[in-house]
Amino acid sequence: MIALPHALPFIRIGSSSLALCKTEWLTETLTNATEGTDVPGWMAEDISRGVESYLVNHYRGSVIDSEELFDRIEKTLSTLGLNQVAANIDKTPPPVRISLNELARRAGSGYELVFFQLLGQQLQSALFGGAQRLEFYGMRSCVKRMTSTRKWSSRCDKLREEIDGCIERFREEAALLNPELTVVIAS
Repeated sequence: MIALPHALPFIRIGSSSLALCKTEWLTETLTNATEGTDVPGWMAEDISRGVESYLVNHYRGSVIDSEELFDRIEKTLSTLGLNQVAANIDKTPPPVRISLNELARRAGSGYELVFFQLLGQQLQSALFGGAQRLEFYGMRSCVKRMTSTRKWSSRCDKLREEIDGCIERFREEAALLNPELTVVIAS
């Protein structure tokens, strides 16, 4: 049995990327959908709580596809007679967070080629899944794991530069397909 860090399921974006379904993101998405309609903003918060309640209490999975989530929200809104709001929903999924340390763990220490293949798969999945923001974290622990060292060295600096370069090249190529894509790399 897997214990989720919160009760809401993860949102699958693309074939292998996951994003956290957060209350704030859900409320913001629905509030933005009410703009320009005769539906008051406070109602978006109520709708958001209803969606959360459904996901926590009635949705059986721990992961929901972003398309399925938005389809369910649209159908619910339409059923409630809120067709304007349903038509106004921005189907941009929440930010995709990618753990570089987890990719390094899966690749195994010293297997840089496998790591870069896994990283490439995550990047492609997120891009083609419609992600607008990618957040990479765990760089320092990733590099130390892959170099099998406890103390930071010049070898670590070199590998970090390679990973940064790989992500930057992806961002530049992805900008041609999606100029609004934001990429953030944290330590």
